[in-house]
Amino acid sequence: MEELLKQLIENVKEIKQNVAHIDDSIKHLENRLSRLEKVDSIEHRVSVNQIDLSDIKDIVEKVEEFQREQVLPMAKQIKDFRSSIDLELINKRLDAQLTKIAQNEEAILMLKGNGKNRN
Repeated sequence: MEELLKQLIENVKEIKQNVAHIDDSIKHLENRLSRLEKVDSIEHRVSVNQIDLSDIKDIVEKVEEFQREQVLPMAKQIKDFRSSIDLELINKRLDAQLTKIAQNEEAILMLKGNGKNRN
């Protein structure tokens, strides 16, 4: 009788272990199902919004074509224009104007200094 009880206790423990293993398997399956539901949801949103990778590819190609046909030639023209301007002449004129401004500032400071001495 005692041996039979031990066997029953072992069987009950084994059943508990199997139930725990089944519970873990069910949790794992639930996690996988929830991920699949998310993927289905994304696919549904994509199909509802009619987003297609080929549409995205077409848009990218149009942007590249615009850059190639419009932006690059314009950038080349700007570069050519900048190199054609005589930057040295412009710099000399700016230097002359800055020198005049500095001289005027100095004269103003001198006048302010003389005005304070008289009082």
